[in-house]
Amino acid sequence: MNGAKYYIVAMAILCLGACGNRQTATSTSQQDITAHNVQTVAVSHSILQEGVSDTLHFGKMRQGEIIRKQLRIQNESDGPMVILRHVTSCGCTTVNYDRRPIAAGESIIIDFEFNSRGEAGWQMKLMEFYFAEKDTPLKIYIEAEVE
Repeated sequence: MNGAKYYIVAMAILCLGACGNRQTATSTSQQDITAHNVQTVAVSHSILQEGVSDTLHFGKMRQGEIIRKQLRIQNESDGPMVILRHVTSCGCTTVNYDRRPIAAGESIIIDFEFNSRGEAGWQMKLMEFYFAEKDTPLKIYIEAEVE
């Protein structure tokens, strides 16, 4: 009888372990999200005055796939910098970042998300970040090939 109890307890532990680590199919299919490496852009008052842009390459993706990327904004100026606002060219892109001033020598991370639902072929989207006391925005392009 002790052998049977041991067997039942062992099977229950194995089942709980296997079931506890399993993801549901709905969570995977509803959020097909891929994370990528962080890219850095150095900004300063003089660089912003000249105009600066960079591109986040999202690569090939399936239609309906959502990809997230991060961009580090490094303040290379002598004083703090403040992002006042941002503008996106499409509702398929979202941007999230900490709204605090960026101290000299410090950086912040901006999270970008591109949702390819309804998109097809080569895509180029634009985000503009406007800093306090500067008229020229930092332009960040998102490039992707949606299959």
